[in-house]
Amino acid sequence: MFDTEALKAYSNTRQCTKDEVIIKEGEESPYSLYIIISGSVQVIKDYGHSDQSVVTVLNKGDFFGEMSLFMKKPRSATIVAAEESVLLEVTQENIHEVIRLNPQTFYSIFKTLCVRVDELKALCN
Repeated sequence: MFDTEALKAYSNTRQCTKDEVIIKEGEESPYSLYIIISGSVQVIKDYGHSDQSVVTVLNKGDFFGEMSLFMKKPRSATIVAAEESVLLEVTQENIHEVIRLNPQTFYSIFKTLCVRVDELKALCN
C-alpha cells in the first residue's frame, strides 16, 4: 500500500515494545500519522478502565492517527503495541512533502478513510 522506502526519508522510525502505549485517547499532540512497518497494534477505547474494549487490531501496512494529523483533533482511541513493532511517524511538518513526492500515499490514506467511514455508517444503520 505504501512505498515505505520513499517515506523513510520524510518520517521518523519508532521501535515499540509489546504493550507499549503509542498514543493515548484524548491526547492532542503530536499530530502524527503512523504507518506500521512490522508488528501489530491494538486500537482501544477507554484504555485502563474496567470497560475498555479493543476496537480492532492493525497490522503491517495499516496506519492510524490520520484524523489527528489532518484535523488537529484529540486522539479518539489509545493505541498499544500488540507485539514488538516498527512504525513510521509522519508529522505535520512533513506530510505535505510526503504527499507531493508520493501521491500514491495520499490515495492509499484517502481510500482507507472512505472504507472506514463506510464501515461506521453500516454500524449506525
